[in-house]
This record gives sequence, structure tokens and C-alpha cells, in this order.
Amino acid sequence: MLDAGHGGHDSGAVGPTGLMEKELVLDVTRRVARLVEERLGIKVLVTRDSDVFVALRDRTSFANKERADLFVSIHANAHRQAGTDGVETYFLSSEATDSTARQVAALENGVVQLEKPAGRGGNGHKVDIVRTILWDLAQSEFQIESERLAGIVNDSMTQSLRIGNRGVKQAGFYVLGGAAMPAILIEIGFVTNPREERRLKDGRYRDEIARAVFAGIAEYKRHWDQRTRAAGDGSPVTRTR
Repeated sequence: MLDAGHGGHDSGAVGPTGLMEKELVLDVTRRVARLVEERLGIKVLVTRDSDVFVALRDRTSFANKERADLFVSIHANAHRQAGTDGVETYFLSSEATDSTARQVAALENGVVQLEKPAGRGGNGHKVDIVRTILWDLAQSEFQIESERLAGIVNDSMTQSLRIGNRGVKQAGFYVLGGAAMPAILIEIGFVTNPREERRLKDGRYRDEIARAVFAGIAEYKRHWDQRTRAAGDGSPVTRTR
């Protein structure tokens, strides 16, 4: 399951010359989906394939319903300091790696303010549910695999792209909460950095990003297949068509 962040009335981060995160990540997600399907023969589902708003909780709910094996959410970063650049990859944890990771999660989690109120219960009820999800996942098997997937994808991106490595981090992203599979969130660059914004507008560079994400997914699958064979379990990491 590939998840293009934001969409619809939620533009996400906006660059100095108007590049909107929602448009950038939708385009990159489509490119990644095409590569994975064509080169790995794996069925790819997406949480959105157009400029529509999808509530955070619905994204992983859809992945769970479809019994996806991996959940990869693609975003672009923002920072008040225009010179900030680089790639970073996250997996879910109730404890953030550092204050910067906490701020990134808070920025992405701000999307819940744009969602329609739930039919019952107030904001406190919603926060309690999210906290429970975070703690449950922190105790589950998926956190280990999520961290492994994040590391492989982050390495692939930083080795392939001419961009700084901000590392693998953990934080409480709502969009990853409740995922019954390894789940990561990739920040592919800073739209608020004028130099990075120019690159992110370039279709060729978007292809490079997509190939790097694809290569990470393919490498993770290779490792998974090796481990399952060694364990005598023939079940693949992902379901083919």
C-alpha cells in the first residue's frame, strides 16, 4: 500500500514558488507504484490516485482491509529555516527520537484539524485512541520490521540521490497508527528549501526519487524472502497479482 500524503483541501507544505506537497508526493507515489508493479510483479494499492482528501485513520484502515504487506507513506518536509535539506525516514513509536522528529510528526499530524469531527466523542477521546494504538504497535512485531524497512529505504535514497542523510527516526505519526503490517513514512526532501524545491519540480529528479524508493522496497523484499526461506516458510512478503 502506497500512501501519497495530504490531498484535496490539505495542500501540505508549500514551497517559496508555490510547489505543493500534495501534488509532488502524488506524482512520486504514482511513479513508485508503476516501478513496483512492472519490475517486481507485485500488486500495488494506493490510498489516493487523485487530488482528494483522505482522513489519516482511513489510510491504514484501507491497508488493513486489503491485507497489505507493507505500508509506505510518502511526504515532503518543511522547516522555518530555508536552508534545511535532506531525506529522513520514520517508523512509528510513542517516543520521538528527538525534538525535531517530534516537530515533524506534529506538523504531519496537524492534518486531523482538517478532518470532519467524529460522530461521537471529543478530541480527548480521539487522542486516547491514538495513544492506545501507538502503545499497542510499540509492543508488536511490526515495529522491528518497520525499523528494518525504514533503514533499507533510507539507505537506498541517500546513496542514490545527491542529498543529505537526516537518518532513520521514530515518532508518533497518526497516519502510521494501527497499521497491521510494517509501516514507514518517507520525507523525500524540503519543499521550503529553494534549491530543493527546484529539484523537486524536475520530472527527472522525481524519477530518481521513485527509483530509489523502489530499490529500497525491492531490497527489503529480497531480505525478507531470504529469511522466510531460511525459516522454511515459503510465504512471500507481498502478494502477487
